[in-house]
Amino acid sequence: METKQKENVKALEKALIILEIIKDSGIPLGVNEISRQCSINLTTAFRMLQTLKSRGWVYQDNEDKYSIGLKVSFVTEKDNFYLALKEIAYYTMTRLTAMVGQAMNLIVRENEKCFILQQSRTEKIVDYVPPRGTVLPVHASAGGKILLSELPDLLLEEILDRTEFKPLTKSTITRRSVFMEELEKVRKTGYAMDFHESQEEGSCIAVPVRSRDGEIIAALSFSGFIGKMTDDEINERFKILKDASVEITENLYRYHE
Repeated sequence: METKQKENVKALEKALIILEIIKDSGIPLGVNEISRQCSINLTTAFRMLQTLKSRGWVYQDNEDKYSIGLKVSFVTEKDNFYLALKEIAYYTMTRLTAMVGQAMNLIVRENEKCFILQQSRTEKIVDYVPPRGTVLPVHASAGGKILLSELPDLLLEEILDRTEFKPLTKSTITRRSVFMEELEKVRKTGYAMDFHESQEEGSCIAVPVRSRDGEIIAALSFSGFIGKMTDDEINERFKILKDASVEITENLYRYHE
């Protein structure tokens, strides 16, 4: 009995070492690198990683590299959570872009700014979508409207106080009162639109991606439409986006049980 307990303690110690190595790395690591840094047998390291993965403590990406999983990410660094969100959303987004032929963006908020965390592009020579990492204007983008739409009043006021309602096109909302009315519309409909507000002739539609508790954690959009979207196009894209948002949330939390 005592021998078995010692073996369990040693196994736990090795698992904790693996988690510490992955967390401190800051970038995804392959099993060979983890085995080397931890001085743990390759087979043992792989077996432990698979166990940690199945329980949601580490995440394995499409290159078979490991990063800190959701169970740690939710209580440590936001960057780790964003890494998991970006990886998981990618597969849903690329599948839908191939199906619909429209670029997609996943947008998140950092303080009073929002930026493109992940995207899927079409094979068109030009698809009128800014690159991943681009900071978007919160007052003139569908994603920005989604990310502000359900914030507590005090936080929303702070962000709007820091927002320059700069006209980017003749359709940009430049008055705070009008923008507040737009956010109310977003709350009621469940989606946000950008009708030529950030670039001439460009449009996009976005919906919220929520946590399991219902909090908005990101915005998911079809982007790069040229010209006016018809009501039928809006309704069709809204349904696809809403289903995609639910899929991303379910996949994000599937190991967090």
